[in-house]
Amino acid sequence: MEKKTVLATATVGRVHGVDGFLKIYSLSGEIDHLLTLDEAKLVLKSKEEVFVTVKDIKMHQDELLMRFYNYETREKAKTLSGAVMYIAREKCPPLEEGEYYIADLYGMKIYYDGSEVAEVVDTSEGAQALLLHAKKKDSKIVLIPNMKPFVSRVSLDDGRIYLETGDVLS
Repeated sequence: MEKKTVLATATVGRVHGVDGFLKIYSLSGEIDHLLTLDEAKLVLKSKEEVFVTVKDIKMHQDELLMRFYNYETREKAKTLSGAVMYIAREKCPPLEEGEYYIADLYGMKIYYDGSEVAEVVDTSEGAQALLLHAKKKDSKIVLIPNMKPFVSRVSLDDGRIYLETGDVLS
């Protein structure tokens, strides 16, 4: 299974001050990898992709601020607000044993009782767990909480997610 080479890691917030600094919000809560960032791809609300080079990074109280070349004014920087920031996988924090990036779940096949029953086509945040949007063979989409007692195992090695119960497929 092919891994994504860029991962969504942060969102771009409001402009801070008049020099084009923007508030950056980590999607994982970790910011160390963002403190040394040199470039990124931003996907704007309009779905337009903008490639940016980081000019400055600083902390203001507990907020991470970034400024990008060619966006050094408040007005120019404002055009980037609301964007999702994607960075190269190799610049993302290393994973612990058993961890994976949400992006790695897309396209994975879901198995129950030895048979392929669905494929992950999307995800969303649920109240207790990440929800896998699983497209069944009949094209119906079902939501599966990515937690026990529903999912027994995620295997990145073979691109499969194993269900513990088939009840979530109805």
